[in-house]
Amino acid sequence: MTGLYPHQVHSKNMRIRPPLKKKPLPDGVDIFTKYLRDAGYAIGFPGHGKKDWGFIEPTSPPYDIGNWDSLTQKQPFFCQYQFYDTHRVNKKIDGTFFPFLPCPEHPVDRANVELHPYTPDTPEAREELGAYLENVNLLDMKIGALLADLKAKGLYETTIIVVMGDNGPPIFRGKGFLYERGIRMPLIVRIPERFSPGVKPGTITDELVSALDMAPTFIDLAGGTIPDYMEGRIFFGPNQQPEPEYLFAMRDRHGMNVDRCRSVASKTDKYIRNYVRGMTCFENSLGNVAGSRAGLKLFEQGKLSAAQAAYYTDKPEEELYDLTTDPFELNNLAQDPAREETLTKFRKALTGWIDETEDDGAFEDPDALKEMDRLFERQKQRRRTGK
Repeated sequence: MTGLYPHQVHSKNMRIRPPLKKKPLPDGVDIFTKYLRDAGYAIGFPGHGKKDWGFIEPTSPPYDIGNWDSLTQKQPFFCQYQFYDTHRVNKKIDGTFFPFLPCPEHPVDRANVELHPYTPDTPEAREELGAYLENVNLLDMKIGALLADLKAKGLYETTIIVVMGDNGPPIFRGKGFLYERGIRMPLIVRIPERFSPGVKPGTITDELVSALDMAPTFIDLAGGTIPDYMEGRIFFGPNQQPEPEYLFAMRDRHGMNVDRCRSVASKTDKYIRNYVRGMTCFENSLGNVAGSRAGLKLFEQGKLSAAQAAYYTDKPEEELYDLTTDPFELNNLAQDPAREETLTKFRKALTGWIDETEDDGAFEDPDALKEMDRLFERQKQRRRTGK
């Protein structure tokens, strides 16, 4: 929403609750819809989308209208739709942990789903992946209906459409992790010919693109002025900017769960630095799903492969992966003397980014520690009193 990293806008601790208060955006920083509005755009946010950004919303409203049906005149618009079909929720429905029932039109045979080599092969893991894929099918149908509505209203050929995720799937080693399954997001851009002549439909690029790139790109396409503080780049359009050498990612606190780690990745390699010692992937609150709980039983029985068992053992301080030869990130090369030069290069890149963005992820947020102490004390009180 801001073109900045979470720690730069006081939102690295997700799902904080009183008395730990959200903070306002830093002086001079605003959400990107403000700059689209300045360029003459109506801003739409239909439905009940997710707005727990982790910081206090600015005084100016982020959105003006519901969707394009609310336009009162022929004015340019930016509309952000958020779909929950593939998002994990806590309440189980029909034996799944997804918010909607699986798509009946396109059922997925659980016996034929392809589990990654680090996933223990259990009925629970197959059910989770199958249900997720069915909900992807449902999401595809909803996007199709949205495009049909644009066509019916004569807006399709004048509208740039961007379809993207905000994280990986909520299953084994996905959402909440800095592995490829957790941070490699889908990104599809549909550009009418009039806006980008010469770009062939179906073009695929392997350029490094970050979610931070959305804000400056949208502002540029709208003819607005990109503020200097934004970290992202213009990743497509007439003013496209050069591809970066690295992408950086971070993970901090999610509710009561703390798993502070940072990563830097190029097209060929990735380096992960884990700050919390003595923690397993399984202990990550987003990693503790039905499939991983079933795998834990097999781990305790010694029935997992080395790649699968790694999920249930303490994470190392450093991880280094060759994404070209090891796309599933199974072989940690951080201790390999032959990769010392690569390790040093990525350490330096991450440290430089930490200094440049003033990231304090190596240290726990003192306010968060106070909140956790309060919650632990409340839990002990409940055990003593039964209330």
